[in-house]
Amino acid sequence: MDCKRPYKYRSLKLLLTVACLLTITSCSWVPDDNDECPYGFWLKVRYTYNILDVEAAPRYVNDVTVYVYDKEGNYIERIYAPHSELEANDYKVKIEGLPEGDYQFVVWSGTRNSQYSLIGDTQPIESFQLSLVDEDGISSTQLPALFQGYLPTVHYSDKHAIHDVELMKNTNQLNCLIVSVDKTAELDPTDYVMSFVADNGVVNAFNELDAEEYITYEPYSSGALEIDDPDYGKLNGLEYNISTLRLLEDHDSRIILEKKSTGQVIFNISFPKYMGMIGSFYTNLGRPLSVQEYLDRQDFYTVVFFLSGELDQLIQLQVNSWRLRAYNHLKL
Repeated sequence: MDCKRPYKYRSLKLLLTVACLLTITSCSWVPDDNDECPYGFWLKVRYTYNILDVEAAPRYVNDVTVYVYDKEGNYIERIYAPHSELEANDYKVKIEGLPEGDYQFVVWSGTRNSQYSLIGDTQPIESFQLSLVDEDGISSTQLPALFQGYLPTVHYSDKHAIHDVELMKNTNQLNCLIVSVDKTAELDPTDYVMSFVADNGVVNAFNELDAEEYITYEPYSSGALEIDDPDYGKLNGLEYNISTLRLLEDHDSRIILEKKSTGQVIFNISFPKYMGMIGSFYTNLGRPLSVQEYLDRQDFYTVVFFLSGELDQLIQLQVNSWRLRAYNHLKL
């Protein structure tokens, strides 16, 4: 007698075994840190809002602090993610332990540096202020990179979700060159003072200027130089490197050059005005940029001021690779 079980029973047993294995390996299994199945609520930190329009967070963002607020703007908690954690999680920050509901998220990078001061960072969102630590309204240091991002109200639950937070860079580097078109001119670096004045010393949680606190940014380095210009040949000049916080189109900021021996103001011009001209020419993104978008995307400026031999007239202004020639629109 054949004591083997009928084929249909062996098939049923096989199907049950496979079902059990699928249950164990499915994404409904209790997740842990090594689970390959997606789970949890994550914020993805991105930095594509730059002049090249490319993802640059892994290169420039070293750490982040996430501020969590409820939908009314009440402070809930803050979460710090160091560089090692960001790298390990593909620049994502896990949010956990919150009751299900609607929340707002503000992300900052670089605020732990001692050159920045925070007020109201554990209070309602409207109380948050970030300010530059300066000495009597003067800053003469190279500012560490500072980024901000805001995610409006989104729903939090235990379901898997990834929300992008786009960062904006809040610091700028200005490389300012003063040259005379007179090749015989000798500029004494000890006789000239360059400064950059702006009312951008305090910003709120939404990255808006929060108070009219004027800061005079002085060079953190300066000296004499020689350039080889395609139009004028070799010229003598001066170089100044200045670091500033975020620049806004509707808040005038000015570059000023003074001659100490005579007290003469050689020029005092609006930075947003002339940078806006450059933005309208810039088409690398396939379209002209507004003044504010150009100011927000561009974070490094090489500005060359071509002055007359008598140092009393602006002949040309070059910003990065663009030149503005002085017909009637460049005035000191």
